[in-house]
Order: sequence, then C-alpha cells, then structure tokens
Amino acid sequence: MRKRMTPEESRAAALAAARALLVEEGMSAITLKSVGARIGRTHANLLHHFGSVDGLHGALADEIARDVAASITGSIGQYRLGKTKLRRVVEEMFLAFREQGIGQLIAWVVLSGRRDALEPIESAVAQVVKDITADGDDRPLDRATLGLVLLAVGDSLVGHEMARATDLEHEASYDIAVRQVLAVLGEYQNGVTKGRPGR
Repeated sequence: MRKRMTPEESRAAALAAARALLVEEGMSAITLKSVGARIGRTHANLLHHFGSVDGLHGALADEIARDVAASITGSIGQYRLGKTKLRRVVEEMFLAFREQGIGQLIAWVVLSGRRDALEPIESAVAQVVKDITADGDDRPLDRATLGLVLLAVGDSLVGHEMARATDLEHEASYDIAVRQVLAVLGEYQNGVTKGRPGR
C-alpha cells in the first residue's frame, strides 16, 4: 500500500527525486513521469504541486540555489573568521556546484531558451554578495564572487575533461581560482600585503 503523504512531504519527495536524477542522469531525465515513478506518485499529483515540468525545474533550481548559497556563505564566513583557508572555500564551492549539478542545470535552461529559470540562482548569488559584505568593506567582493561562480560553473561542466586535455590534475583548477580571487581582492598569498592592486 502506498504511503500517504502530506502535500509538503509529497513536494519534498519529488524535489529530492529530481535532485537525484539531475546528478545521476542530467536535466533531460527530469520529467514528471520519471520523478513520479521514483516516489510512487502520479503525473496528475505532480501537476498539482508544480503545474508543469517547467514548474518542477524552477522549484528544483530554487532549492539547489538556496542550499548552495547557504554553503558558500558559511564557508566564506569561516574564512573571514580565520577558521579556514581560502583554498578550502574554493574547494567547497566547486564541490557544491559539481555535486549538486548546478552546471548541468544552468546549461540546460540556457540552451532550452528558458533563462527566466535562472532567476533563483541569480538571486542566490546576489544574496551571497550581500551577506559577505560587511559595512565599510570596500573590497570588490562582487567581482571576486562573479569570477568564482563562473569558474565553478565551468568546472562542474567540463572540469575533469579540460584537466585531462591539459595534462593537469583536476585540483589545479582550485589553485587557479584562488590566485584569481586574491588578484581581484588585492590580497597576496603571503598575507603580508593587503589593499588594492598597485598600492
């Protein structure tokens, strides 16, 4: 007998199934039929919750974006408190993008001409910049975040392949990202010189 779920439980189960499909098979595998089959729910049931497959994709983007943004903000907070190194922040961000399939999701919505579905990710990144910028901090954290996000998206899509093509370890992308962030922020690796580049 199929377990009875509350509407909230049914929606959460559907999104969890969609996230699993994204990681395992990619965005093209996320349909109302495939998600319904995973959780034992009908097509009509999922239509009730999401309205359409586009609605499901939008809800998935929103949930992943919020989770990844919270992870990034937390990592940067630990860095600012001196509890972790910048390289660790970069590693965690790149891993979050990879493991959550954000590159796949972004590529799918862009190539399918549905850029409006990127709004949750756009809002999440904007919130990260807001959350990590303290009053009086005039460093270009917006530029640093932009660079990191773009690098993380590219890495989540083709990081392994491009590392192999250049005969480098995949982890080399972390070092490149750290150097670029330090250059943007004007903070040099030894931690001795701080300020804007050129000072």
